[in-house]
Amino acid sequence: MRLGEEVQEVPRRLGAALATFAAAVLGALALTGSAESADKSVTISGRAYAFNHMDTYLAGATIRVRELPGAAAVTDANGDYALEVPDGTTVTPYIEPPAGYNQIDLQTFHTRGEPIRNANFQTPGDAEYNGLAALLSVPFGPDGRPEQCAIVTTASARNVRGVDYATFHARTPHGVAGATARAVPELPPAVYFNESVIPDRSRTETSEDGGIIWTEFPAGVYRVIAESPTTRFASFLATCEPGRVVNANPPWGAYELSPGEKPLGAGVVAGSVAKVGRGHRAGNRLVIVRLRAAERLRAKLQLRQHGSSVAATETAKLAIGAAKLRLRVATEAERGRAKLTVKLTDRAGDEVNDRLEIRLPRVPGA
Repeated sequence: MRLGEEVQEVPRRLGAALATFAAAVLGALALTGSAESADKSVTISGRAYAFNHMDTYLAGATIRVRELPGAAAVTDANGDYALEVPDGTTVTPYIEPPAGYNQIDLQTFHTRGEPIRNANFQTPGDAEYNGLAALLSVPFGPDGRPEQCAIVTTASARNVRGVDYATFHARTPHGVAGATARAVPELPPAVYFNESVIPDRSRTETSEDGGIIWTEFPAGVYRVIAESPTTRFASFLATCEPGRVVNANPPWGAYELSPGEKPLGAGVVAGSVAKVGRGHRAGNRLVIVRLRAAERLRAKLQLRQHGSSVAATETAKLAIGAAKLRLRVATEAERGRAKLTVKLTDRAGDEVNDRLEIRLPRVPGA
């Protein structure tokens, strides 16, 4: 991903193009403080349907985003929705379903210039919701929601990704058998669904259904990793709070990767460069890089001019939230343009590289 035109040393003013989705953007700015990421938008789209009843579509449901209170879309007669959100932003979509169904969250995405398609909501009806909770002995609060948090996903086959809904439906069951799953930070052992789509505590790996579930664990941000001796899967990020059920369902979540294929950018490394600035301290010229992370990440920063390094490589572990890193510019570096590379790596080992063209600060006293 190239951000050279999007992250500047002085944030650009919001343009007239923001008017069509001002409420969503203002919500994003209040949370992120980044005018640069708000200059562009991407579309999240998909279908809401009933869990275990793929031909039952949920019309009139409202799709919202945890991080953007002003963003919302309503599903049509086919359960389809499309929602515009700012680019370069962390987003966790969730559904407010019609009566008889139960709220779920999707995985947490980080928008990176491409539409997020087929972000489907596999929404449990009351019977399935209560039945699964009873089978797994999940304690409920007075509001009928889990007292803690639950994560559900499917180790899903490659052939249900990048296809239309009819093909997705026709290729069900779409699980990959023989996979296991873990999370960072560590969670208790997962429970795997059997071929009858029932959680089975005797199983130690996925069945052809591919279903995986964790219940009753604390709030937090978890990078979930599925593994198999024969198949590679994408990881995903689950943002948990008490009462949430995070269903990272196909074709997202723990989806199969073809040999040599990299995961889709929206599902990895929930963080990005927020702003690059210049400064001076004790006679030294500084490039100041502000970053924002929705999960724990590793950062590596390199600054080059005319093909040569003009600052020591900076590495850091990023906590959730904002961070500021400084690069001390070499005395021999010119004031002109330079190239900044920022590599961010998540706890599944996936990485993104942002390459920015910047201007170095002036020499003090010049």
